[in-house]
Amino acid sequence: MDFKDKKAVIIANDISEDSPRQKENIELVKSLGAEVISVLIQNIQRINPKYYFGSGKIEYFSNISKELKADFIVVCEDLSPRQLQNVKDEFDMLVIDGNQLILELFNQRATTAFGKLQVELATLSYMYPRLRGMRKDMDRQFGVMGMRGAGEQKLELDRRVLRKRIDKLKEDVKAAQVVLDTKSKMRSDSSIPIVSLIGYSNTGKSTLLNRIIELSGADEDKRVYADDRLFATLDTHARRIELPHGGDIILTDTVGLISNLPHQLIDAFRSTLLEIKKADLLVQVLDISNKHLDVEIETTENLIKDLGLGDKKIIKVYNKADKVVDKHIYADADMVISAYNDGDVRSLLKAIELELYGETVEDTKFFPYSEAKELSLFMENNQIISKKYSDEGTVVTYTKYLKRGL
Repeated sequence: MDFKDKKAVIIANDISEDSPRQKENIELVKSLGAEVISVLIQNIQRINPKYYFGSGKIEYFSNISKELKADFIVVCEDLSPRQLQNVKDEFDMLVIDGNQLILELFNQRATTAFGKLQVELATLSYMYPRLRGMRKDMDRQFGVMGMRGAGEQKLELDRRVLRKRIDKLKEDVKAAQVVLDTKSKMRSDSSIPIVSLIGYSNTGKSTLLNRIIELSGADEDKRVYADDRLFATLDTHARRIELPHGGDIILTDTVGLISNLPHQLIDAFRSTLLEIKKADLLVQVLDISNKHLDVEIETTENLIKDLGLGDKKIIKVYNKADKVVDKHIYADADMVISAYNDGDVRSLLKAIELELYGETVEDTKFFPYSEAKELSLFMENNQIISKKYSDEGTVVTYTKYLKRGL
């Protein structure tokens, strides 16, 4: 579906159109490229089994949307397939719910073959119980969400065909996962610690990863895509980074989180999220400029709990300090930084190094001339301060970690 420059009306059960939840809904719609022309709410005390909302309110919402000449409606509630169809019948225009909104956004953002497989599986799993109600939308729209290419033709979708496609996608995802698991195992089996950036969508994780790549001297072609929008990237990236005193880490950037993420997406991306479990250290990235930071913190910490990561060491980093005047220090903050400040990023690298390897001291080691190969290997794997030659061999002064190994 092409939502670019389309006009949207958001409908939700809430007490205020300025609530954190509605602010997030507005950002999601904007991320699709659409314009939010109105937010309509009803504070529901009792759910209407037919529409979810009261029948009088649905009629009122429909009239307002038509007067505003909306192109589509976003109902940000978990409607049953029957409720969603009844609402569509009342509005007589394209209506999507909050889950479909996020799924469509993921469809736009997926770039890798594996990411596209995961998103299509999540999308079709969502569509399956709602197929009957979606046929009108497919008649109204050119193409089928989640099925690019051939899906842009008008397809006859029935439950049998859809079920067959879902089963095939599950097989493809499982096969692709085997390849990724092999790469992941190679990283886990190496002696190099794994550090994962974890956090809400649009907290600056990818920007932070790029700044670390730049300052650590890694190749510029290792940079990842970053943008100031929700779900700018869905892919997990892994980069080898050299720490200030010579130690190495594998730094990974995981898919961003959001409150009320559709369970179809959680299921599809579970294997990706479980990559976090293999990390030796988590860096939780939070947006200090977010006015609704409590929602962001709760969502991230719930995931950490759900994935059984509570026993892992976490460095809690409040990012985007450049966007606030009053840099309020939260009691649980390990660091408050801006990813665009070189000093802040270097301080984070030092904190990671300290946690993984411990303090550093200066030490010396002697290599007789007969151990030239051993000397060469040692110099490759340690931060060398100086070396001196004697009649018997070479004395190397180097930086030694007090805590080596995990």
